Amino acid sequence: MATPRARLDCWPVARTPLPTCAEVRRGVAEEVVRPAAPASVSFPVLPAVGVLHPRAEPLLRERVLTAVDCLQRIVRAYPASPALQDFLEVPPVLHRWIVRHPRPESLTVDFCRLDLFGDRLGTARVLEFNASSPGSVIGAGVLARLWRRTAGVGALLDEWRVPPGRFEEADWFTAWLVAHGRAHGLTEEQTRHVGIFHTTGRNPDRHLIAEQVRRGGRTTVQRVPSDYSPGDGIRLGYLKHVPADPRPVRGWDRFCAAVTDGELVVPNVLAQRWVAENKLCLAVLSDPRFAHLFPPAARAALRSIVPWSRKLGDGITVEQAVAERPRLVLKAPYGYFGSSVRIGREHGPEEWAGLVRAPRHRGWLVQERVAPATVGALTRDLCVAVLDGTVLGYVSRANRSSLVNLARGGGLQTVLSSRPAP
Repeated sequence: MATPRARLDCWPVARTPLPTCAEVRRGVAEEVVRPAAPASVSFPVLPAVGVLHPRAEPLLRERVLTAVDCLQRIVRAYPASPALQDFLEVPPVLHRWIVRHPRPESLTVDFCRLDLFGDRLGTARVLEFNASSPGSVIGAGVLARLWRRTAGVGALLDEWRVPPGRFEEADWFTAWLVAHGRAHGLTEEQTRHVGIFHTTGRNPDRHLIAEQVRRGGRTTVQRVPSDYSPGDGIRLGYLKHVPADPRPVRGWDRFCAAVTDGELVVPNVLAQRWVAENKLCLAVLSDPRFAHLFPPAARAALRSIVPWSRKLGDGITVEQAVAERPRLVLKAPYGYFGSSVRIGREHGPEEWAGLVRAPRHRGWLVQERVAPATVGALTRDLCVAVLDGTVLGYVSRANRSSLVNLARGGGLQTVLSSRPAP
């Protein structure tokens, strides 16, 4: 049985020779960077491949899937729960579409990427959920596939009998999206043309999604949701959107109505997405006031994988947060790219007090700082992609900064499962 001290991975399986890494980087440039060229995406590759520890991985998977199941319970409870609505404070422009969903009891977390810190089973903790980021998983799958093609690493993985993950399949996203559409009543013909809906600005994910959908034999159109028209004939789509700024949604009425009413089939529907993307869900998973939402058997698993998390001003007072600066992190409910993360130990006492007392930060997530895994001077995380209740694959990001995000530099290390894909 795995113990809390079991390492999460055997890092690295191989520190790869530079010529081999150069070969992989050329493949990444062709299959990942080129399709996303309009966004000038950075997809740096680290010269290492790792495999999760065979004793630690089964329990890690169990805990991750429990966390996603409990997140789904929050999503389903939200439309009828004044307490959750008051706590999460979803912006009104988003909230009105969430509560309009006709069957909240059927809401599912179709796709989710969990970002974890910690290098051992006993220290691994979920820092956030991402319901809008399949592009990074598509890219990670391409990267893993490229490593398998190289002579040295591929032979070593074969020798160690490291099985391929589902995310390495070239058409996993398209196959899943089409199957989702068929399960929601669409005909084969209605899944032939796919809408990729996105917000304005730098958005490389949408180009990776569109490229894989096209390689799967479908045609695509990329639109901002405000340009959606039922007359376009699009019945299947994907929405790439993190609602850090909810104001554009005011102009999405036709799009939101079509998704909510099922005329436009989109995984991670609005009523799921805009609840699950809210980082205060981690406080709901951690705060004992909400323990009744989760089965007794799940509560121990939540304590083992969700760090201590509270809502500033409702679960932890401003003065408590000021006093406990060295162990705390402050985050915006809908932040991304790490732009709104404030780490207490990286600020002086007066500066931290000013951040915590600022009125604009009232209601933000206050979370226990989790020590990251490190390799040399690099800080590493572990990302776990979950698709329809099963683990799709893994990847690790590494950075010299305490904020691990490719938007802030750093690189990707391939992490493979020690167990066959389900």
